[in-house]
Amino acid sequence: MSFYSKAKFLLAGLIRKLWRIRVENPENERPGVPYLICANHQSLLDPILLGAALAHNPRYMAKAELKKVPVVKQLIAALGGYFIDRGGSDVAAIKKTISLLKEGESIVMFPQGTRYRGVDPRTTKVKFGCSMVAGRAGVSVLPIYIDVKDHKVRLFRKTVIRIGKEISPEELAAVAESPEDHRHGAELIFSRITALMPEND
Repeated sequence: MSFYSKAKFLLAGLIRKLWRIRVENPENERPGVPYLICANHQSLLDPILLGAALAHNPRYMAKAELKKVPVVKQLIAALGGYFIDRGGSDVAAIKKTISLLKEGESIVMFPQGTRYRGVDPRTTKVKFGCSMVAGRAGVSVLPIYIDVKDHKVRLFRKTVIRIGKEISPEELAAVAESPEDHRHGAELIFSRITALMPEND
């Protein structure tokens, strides 16, 4: 058992209690299927909350600046994370993500590209990398909405992890005008995420 699996076994229950996590539509997450897991991004804790809530053990990308903090760098690596330079085009990190997906891993990716604490995700911009990565890896996208009051993750505040129906590679490819243009694919992915928002938000 990897360090990640051991940590999840020991800590997932505690994390679920501390952030009062409830998972909705867990049947939409098929066991053993490699996914590009796409969710709205509100907090640094989002990858941890998803890891504790999902049946998969997803890996995730962390901003390169965190490599400067030795303990944090080691912890991220031990928990399946790896680093990406958000300030430029980190080709190596993108290639690694595609390779891991093809090898059967599941990866968390946030289409917004950065955190928007306290902001309605429908008002934010979306980056196109999620569509490109899923398309080149040939995997399904699992859309998830992390639902918390006022779009602010807080300890002891109820957190709902709402899992949508997966988007197949064929469905994603059908909305792209060309392999080089993933704008429509990213918009499809994020529309499926925001469609999971409660009606009164």
